[in-house]
Amino acid sequence: MADQSPSSDVLEKDIDWSGTIGVTVPVSDVQVYQRAENIDLKLMDNGILRIQAALKLFAMVSTGLDEKHIFNPAKVFTNDIEINSFIHLNPIISREDILSVDTDLIIKNYALRPDNIIINGTLKLKIKYIIQLVLDGVVIDFSSNNSINGATINIKDMESGEIKATATTGSNGRYFFNSLPPGIYLVEALTDSHKPEQKVSVIKTRDTVNFVLHQ
Repeated sequence: MADQSPSSDVLEKDIDWSGTIGVTVPVSDVQVYQRAENIDLKLMDNGILRIQAALKLFAMVSTGLDEKHIFNPAKVFTNDIEINSFIHLNPIISREDILSVDTDLIIKNYALRPDNIIINGTLKLKIKYIIQLVLDGVVIDFSSNNSINGATINIKDMESGEIKATATTGSNGRYFFNSLPPGIYLVEALTDSHKPEQKVSVIKTRDTVNFVLHQ
């Protein structure tokens, strides 16, 4: 698993919303539409993504014939609503890690009332983002205090000792893994000229395990 690069994942989130449109005529037949005026995404602390959306709702009311048998053209009523919601992403994610955001606005149903129309819908989000490194660290030589290039890092099962993943440090002595599931692991660092060393790693979202190897 040397020379890894961060991978990406997709998070899908449905945000339910509701709104009303006031009407000034009796309604028996109506067509409703929606339009996203603005969708603003802001990444806050601890990987919390705030979604603020401004929507415009339209209701086209067909009034038909009045009591004098005169045809009245359709009337259009509108209203603006706002959606505010939060999504918990990876706590260490940055704005640059979000690669793309696709949105889709759907009306699920509506109900007619004497003076308004109640509309329920969903804002569907599909967020593609980089998965942050779940385990990384640096390997240093004790005597020279220099980073060690080419050290082998083994990730072992705590109970069986089975090697689950392997990486090699680069010229700066760093290593990382980005495909380990959360869990408890035994991390081993070794070279041909140093005594091997093992440390325990508990991974929830990210852990950093550094080594200082002795010859």
